[in-house]
Amino acid sequence: ECGEVLAPPRLRCPECRKEMMVVETSGMGIVVTHTTVHVVPEGFDPPILVGLVKLDAGGQVLGRADFALETGMRVNVEEMEDGTHRIELVE
Repeated sequence: ECGEVLAPPRLRCPECRKEMMVVETSGMGIVVTHTTVHVVPEGFDPPILVGLVKLDAGGQVLGRADFALETGMRVNVEEMEDGTHRIELVE
């Protein structure tokens, strides 16, 4: 009701404490910060490129990329079936 947009979604709004509604967004946003993980959990191949993306619709999402990230870069974030997020380059 208060118009707060959060990503990932939550059950209740931290501002007004009312139940949140899930809405679809474009996934477009800007890389806020990024890092390269060289020591990875078993089952993963290093390095893992990780970025925090501020979504145009509101909220922030942490995701993995298959390319070098730069702060301020325009990207699209896609939610995968396993609940993780993949960052895609916008050309």
